[in-house]
Amino acid sequence: MAADTRDSKTSNQSPANADTTVPNGKTYDTFSYPATLENKDSLSGANPNPLAGRRTEPGIVDALKTIKLEDFKEVHKKPCTREGFLTGIGAAFATGGVRVILGAPVFTACSWAVGAFAFGSFAMHEYCQAKRRREKEGIQKVNVALLEKKIKEEMKREEIRKARRKAKEEADR
Repeated sequence: MAADTRDSKTSNQSPANADTTVPNGKTYDTFSYPATLENKDSLSGANPNPLAGRRTEPGIVDALKTIKLEDFKEVHKKPCTREGFLTGIGAAFATGGVRVILGAPVFTACSWAVGAFAFGSFAMHEYCQAKRRREKEGIQKVNVALLEKKIKEEMKREEIRKARRKAKEEADR
């Protein structure tokens, strides 16, 4: 009998969750989808898989699979996280304490404290990230200015060299 055309020795399928390393050395998880086998039986007009050839977007389960324990162990090493957490803790303590002192029930005060922690942490983290972006832009502007200055100085030195060579050639004549 003839060989089954659906069996393929070579597969162009990539792993469902492959690591990709970018030039800065960081590794990010990428999602790629294996190619689906389509019905190659030309005698049968029915397609057993109506979704063959379609790709689906990664879902919550795919995202949760990328979370590792090391991510939680090293959260304090991320930029602006420490400042965000400390601000959130301070905001939670102050808001919860004030609510208790003003006579609110403890559960309500705790709810306000959790909300203040979340808002304070988020606000400080975003403020810190914006500040870092401004600093990076400033550094880039300084680097461009220094490069332009270096190029101008090099051009000036080259002009001086040319003038000296020309003067020397004229003196030698």
